[in-house]
Amino acid sequence: TVRFKAGRGDNRFDRVLLLRGRAMALKRASVIGLMRGAFRRGQSASGFLSDMKKKGLSYRRTDMLSDWRSVNELERKAGAMRSVRRDYFPSNKAIAQVEWDLSDEFMYKVKVYSRLSPGEPLQDRFVNIMSDKPMTPAMVEQAVTEKWAEWEDYTAEAIEKMVVWTAVHKVAV
Repeated sequence: TVRFKAGRGDNRFDRVLLLRGRAMALKRASVIGLMRGAFRRGQSASGFLSDMKKKGLSYRRTDMLSDWRSVNELERKAGAMRSVRRDYFPSNKAIAQVEWDLSDEFMYKVKVYSRLSPGEPLQDRFVNIMSDKPMTPAMVEQAVTEKWAEWEDYTAEAIEKMVVWTAVHKVAV
């Protein structure tokens, strides 16, 4: 039997496993970034997997296909939360189901328009809100407003407008 002491790192084998895990996470993140473009171009999953294998960016096939399904779901349902009424909970048609290991069960992607000072142009950015329970768009906007002071420690950016863009639900694998 092989015993692995997580977090100690005093064994050479432990350090090798830790470095392999970090490299795998970086490889997987870069492949997921490339999946979005491949999905938008209409490339098939098997074609994408063979392209990644040629580039040396492949990992376990079942994990790659799981990531492909999750990215596919995200791309199909991107922007679906914009049409949900502010006081309604979104239906399953508006929530993307992913198999990723999120820290909470639900994640909401919100487009925030803000400006540094009254004369400055609007800046837009996406922020994520994590939650253990489903939320209405109004609840998500309230959570962003409450967290905004924590996120913006050094500048007093004023929120002009918010649009709840995407809802993501973590499903059991």
